[in-house]
Amino acid sequence: MAGIDDRIEESKNWFERLMEHIPGYRGYKEKEVAREADKIERTYVAERIDSCLARLDDLKLDLVKAGKLQQVGDIDVTMRKVRKVRDRIQFADYGYAGMFDATKVGADQINQLKAFDSELEVEAGSISDFVAALGADSPSLASDIKLLDDRIEALDGRFSMRETLITGAGR
Repeated sequence: MAGIDDRIEESKNWFERLMEHIPGYRGYKEKEVAREADKIERTYVAERIDSCLARLDDLKLDLVKAGKLQQVGDIDVTMRKVRKVRDRIQFADYGYAGMFDATKVGADQINQLKAFDSELEVEAGSISDFVAALGADSPSLASDIKLLDDRIEALDGRFSMRETLITGAGR
């Protein structure tokens, strides 16, 4: 989602542009804009992942109609994993640290978070394309669902590395 920063910059009104000339305000505002851009990026990624749920729901319905009930449970498990990853991405920490917090989040770290979340967009798009290609009549559906599970778990694991960018240490 290129151009988020540009669109935010273009949306500034005259007062915001005037405030940028006050010493110290510009750096503060740049960090806030970077945080907002990161939030927009993560929301977009979460929406891409969320679109998989509708397609998986349709796939479940197709399986029920075809009488292939054994795979419906597998898809339910996958859908739970998709929801978990979507929620983690959408509601993740956005790089804010208060004045008295032990961990300070600087502009460089916020920019790293933005870049990290942009990479997640590519991965989420790949997963979304994979889900769109799934079909109830596919002879390899069971292995495709397993592969999808693996890709979702890999995305979840990759997202877990995000905290390291903020704190310098993982959980």
